[in-house]
Amino acid sequence: MRFALALLTAATALAQLPFSATYDASRTIRLQGSVSRVEWVNPRAYIFVETKDSNWAVEIGNPLQLEASGWNRDRVKPGDAVTVEGNPAHGQSKIVFGRAVSLTVTGQKVFVIDAQRPPVARAAPAAPRWPNGHVRLGPAPGEKGYWGRAADARLFETQTNPVAMDATGLLSNLSDAERVAPLLPWAKGLYEYRQRSLFRDDPALRCMPPGGPRQFQAEVGFQFVEQPELGRILVLHGGGNRNWRIIYTDGRPLMPADEVVAGYYGTSVGKWDGDTLIVESTGYNENFWFSNGGLPHTEALRLTERFTRTNLNALRYDVTVNDPRAYSRPWTGGWTIPWVAGKEIEEYFCEENAESTFER
Repeated sequence: MRFALALLTAATALAQLPFSATYDASRTIRLQGSVSRVEWVNPRAYIFVETKDSNWAVEIGNPLQLEASGWNRDRVKPGDAVTVEGNPAHGQSKIVFGRAVSLTVTGQKVFVIDAQRPPVARAAPAAPRWPNGHVRLGPAPGEKGYWGRAADARLFETQTNPVAMDATGLLSNLSDAERVAPLLPWAKGLYEYRQRSLFRDDPALRCMPPGGPRQFQAEVGFQFVEQPELGRILVLHGGGNRNWRIIYTDGRPLMPADEVVAGYYGTSVGKWDGDTLIVESTGYNENFWFSNGGLPHTEALRLTERFTRTNLNALRYDVTVNDPRAYSRPWTGGWTIPWVAGKEIEEYFCEENAESTFER
């Protein structure tokens, strides 16, 4: 039992994305056995299945999203005989990403990870604005909403052809590493090591904050709280244990990196250029990965971010990475982020000792 709980803890730490590098998307397996326990916990729900040969932890998704799709924890109970189809973890770990779970006797589906349906094409409403004409980065007065999971959270230089990698940033072909960004030799070697080791040294496994562009890759989303009267914008994250970031918009200059305390989110100043918020940031430590694929950086990292709300439903995010100690030149990547209307941002807490919250 403790072995299964340890597996669950490791998988939970990786679960900021819908399908983490824990799992091998190229392989599928089919399990049959009896349910021993159901853990309906945020950010990932699991069922534990005892088969004839072993015990398995089966990840079935985010409870909030499962409930929104009509599923709940009572669909399966300890003792039920189930059949699981899914993707196993890399290596020998007894963890499975359950694509479908059904009752063995009746064949009734109890959990299914549905493929996303393409959105219906329609003209998006215009972005809300402040009385002075500036676009709002948050909801209109009296409404609710936040920015959700990035439409494409892979980070690579947009000047190159698209690089094949999965949603976690894992390359389909390791030889494409040199196409991802203009890495210096030592940085390329470190990046390839992180890829080969399937991100086992990812600081997110130790619940470290997701600094840099990675803060906008989290599945649980983020929101802007604009405070023009105070000359600042707060960035609040649904993931990352209630972390926040301050972007000063009062006209102050950007402090040199050697004059600030290096942190996970750096120190940031922003200014408006039409409907685009341009943010310059410096003062980063080296204790985090700034992208979900493990691209390296040093304390010389400087980021230029551009946030452009093109309409109510879309935010364009572009980031220029300038780190002369890790890259041969500055480079730019980015993606689009969808608006989640009418809802409050959900949150989860990363816990290194997640098993302490489970019933024995």
